[in-house]
Amino acid sequence: MDKLLEQLPQIITAAAQSYLGILALLSVALAVLAYFFFASASEKVKVGIFVLLFLGVAGFGAAMFRVAPKTTEATRDTSPQAAPDPLASLSSEAKQLLKEAAADPAGAVQFAHYGMGDELITNDKNLLPDNNRADARTTAAWEAALKELVDGGLLAARGTAGEIFEVTKKGYDAANRLPE
Repeated sequence: MDKLLEQLPQIITAAAQSYLGILALLSVALAVLAYFFFASASEKVKVGIFVLLFLGVAGFGAAMFRVAPKTTEATRDTSPQAAPDPLASLSSEAKQLLKEAAADPAGAVQFAHYGMGDELITNDKNLLPDNNRADARTTAAWEAALKELVDGGLLAARGTAGEIFEVTKKGYDAANRLPE
């Protein structure tokens, strides 16, 4: 018991470092006090005191977490980090598609599936070579490029058919950094 009393200031200091530590210390302290004060009380009194202490600790915990500042992964990380460059991981097809789409007066991309082939049109150009004879591998590469740009927030889908896309501000900013 003497060792516990000697280390009590260190225990309290360590517990005070976080809200959960304070809550745990409060729970232990109340349990010890309740044991000494109500050890000889009847079962009904012990249960009543337990319920009241439990509700008090739970209420204190809820109030403490309600006023605690909200932390997210972004606020916890204090090291300076630049936003990732959206161009760094783009395929060559995606870069070419973004460059052409940014040059289009409307900033639009149309990806259409037809019975005889597919078309990926922007800036008055069909990027799928020889529409009717484009092989599945080439079409898949360009479709993946379109998906890269949409997933990266550089293009945004317009309408519900998923065939029309427009360059976003982030997309125009990225396209401006592409080499000529």
